[in-house]
Amino acid sequence: MKHAWLDKETRISILYALPFLAHAMALTPLITFIPGFYSGEHGLPLQLVGAIIFAARLFDIVVEPTVGILSDRTRSPLGRRKSWILAGLPILMLGCWMVFAPPVKVDALYAGFWITITFAAFNVLDTPYKAWGAELSRTYMGRARVAGWREGFGSLSGLLALILIFIMQQSGSEGLSETMFAMAVAFVIGMPILFAITLTLVPEPPIEDLHIQPPSLKESFKVIGDNKPFMMILGGLGVLMAGGIIGATLHIIVMEKYFDARKLFPIILGSESIAGILSIPLWLWLAKRIGKHRAMAIGVMWMAVWSAPIPLLKPDDDMLYAACIIIRGFGGGALAVLIGAMIADVVDIDTLKTGQARNGLYFAMVGMLGKIGIAFGALVGTTLPTLFGFQTANAVNSPEALFALLVTYAWVPMVIMGLAAPFFWFYPLTEHEQKRLRSEIERKLQTQVEV
Repeated sequence: MKHAWLDKETRISILYALPFLAHAMALTPLITFIPGFYSGEHGLPLQLVGAIIFAARLFDIVVEPTVGILSDRTRSPLGRRKSWILAGLPILMLGCWMVFAPPVKVDALYAGFWITITFAAFNVLDTPYKAWGAELSRTYMGRARVAGWREGFGSLSGLLALILIFIMQQSGSEGLSETMFAMAVAFVIGMPILFAITLTLVPEPPIEDLHIQPPSLKESFKVIGDNKPFMMILGGLGVLMAGGIIGATLHIIVMEKYFDARKLFPIILGSESIAGILSIPLWLWLAKRIGKHRAMAIGVMWMAVWSAPIPLLKPDDDMLYAACIIIRGFGGGALAVLIGAMIADVVDIDTLKTGQARNGLYFAMVGMLGKIGIAFGALVGTTLPTLFGFQTANAVNSPEALFALLVTYAWVPMVIMGLAAPFFWFYPLTEHEQKRLRSEIERKLQTQVEV
């Protein structure tokens, strides 16, 4: 008897998604720990660390579209996506080691250089990797399932990272230095092994080329600008990422400085990751019934609503805080699973107009705007509380400073995420329209074969 989970599409999706089992060993510290690590344990001002992250993300604006365009155009026996992944992986491993396991004395120049290198290397690897995933299926829900496996493994990786943090705490580790070192070791060992399996066993699909005269650079960007569904993704995701990163930047700081519950950090975020993983089948089910875009909008509003109670909590309400974070985590599954599949769908519009499957460019454009949102979020998250007197180095902060920290952490992201939801709710590319686009592409490809 043949089981559904053994079919070819599922096997390929699982093998493709394997590297994301190590992904969060680097991404979790980069997003969540870097501000507290470099300001709290290495003495750099929190506002300076925020400015460094902001500058590094602005540099990504140049790196990401460049990598996307070049990976679309690369022709190599290894494959156009695999070649770039192989180039980016060793740089990313080196960068993570230097950022997570720095020397005892660290200055702004060291932090700025290696944080910038690490973020750039992530782009060199991640952009072609996600473009490759978008090409593994041509169907509306098939693309969602590929993204679901990848992001599900990513959430599991986040859980593994938090288990590692918990183990380090139980072994007597008080600061972040030993935990960051352990994550660096796990990443530089695990990531190359998992990518070796994926690169060996997962093929790159044939490149779709309709043999239309390629547009000029100016015409190319006009095609992108005229792609209304893509513009709505850009708007929604940019706003959403800005809000989400404000909260992520302050996660560990809020737990330590307000709730005095730093040791609960891995348990709470681990439970949030489990909630996200468990919610993935639900979001896929909902997307099939009401469309990926509507399911995405509901997920965004779910996350916004469950941020609302946090600034009203008292310092000893750590269990209520944990409940809000865990329940909010169910909404994160929608973002993880659906957005990548929606990007793959809008590329079909571009393919019909340009004759090329430019997944790399489109994922780079989304990533680029997302990085602007991330840079803005990191800057606001690290700057706004300091305007009201909050400092991580202070043993005691005033009630006003702590309230400003909580408002920045929860209510500011809540409002911003609420503004993102309409971009997804009114997104026009439905399953019916995507099937029509794919039929037209397949018809033109078949015509070329017959000729």
